[in-house]
Amino acid sequence: MTVVDVTDSYVRAGAALTARLGLGDRVAHRVGDALALDSAAGSFDVVWTQNSGMNINDKERLYSGFARILGRDGVLALQEPMAGPNAPPIYPLMWAPDASSSFLRPPDQMRATIEHAGFRLVAWEDATAELAGTRSPEEIPPHAIQRLVMGDALPEIVRAGRRNHEEGRIVTIQAVFRREVAG
Repeated sequence: MTVVDVTDSYVRAGAALTARLGLGDRVAHRVGDALALDSAAGSFDVVWTQNSGMNINDKERLYSGFARILGRDGVLALQEPMAGPNAPPIYPLMWAPDASSSFLRPPDQMRATIEHAGFRLVAWEDATAELAGTRSPEEIPPHAIQRLVMGDALPEIVRAGRRNHEEGRIVTIQAVFRREVAG
């Protein structure tokens, strides 16, 4: 298994946790850009993204790249925030202080983009209610990654997140696709 993340500190933390669980020989962690995956065509069985596509503007290139590296009948599994029916979102967000680094699209556009890249839908679920997140900053423990990474900005981020959820500005979709293979 190969894990790719653009953030060096996340890669180091992931590698350390993987080693601590005794799985270091089964998982490779790399710093990398999802838009520049250097893997050979057909070299993966599964691509799984979770809360990462919202920072990538060129989604056509992203999903075409995933289709390229997936083997025949490869699976794309994702869980991603997307633009809700009452977009735009309120900032700051957990992944973006403002709109300059947040690239949400509505679910129907995302699905069309992924299918156009060469995928066939297997499952699609709106998980917004299930993954609504915390209702107040006080509910987040002092050792939680959100508190460590966001620091003093966390209360404002949580308040904005709650409004985005309540007002339908952001939805969370979980989906599974299969790579379409011609012939």
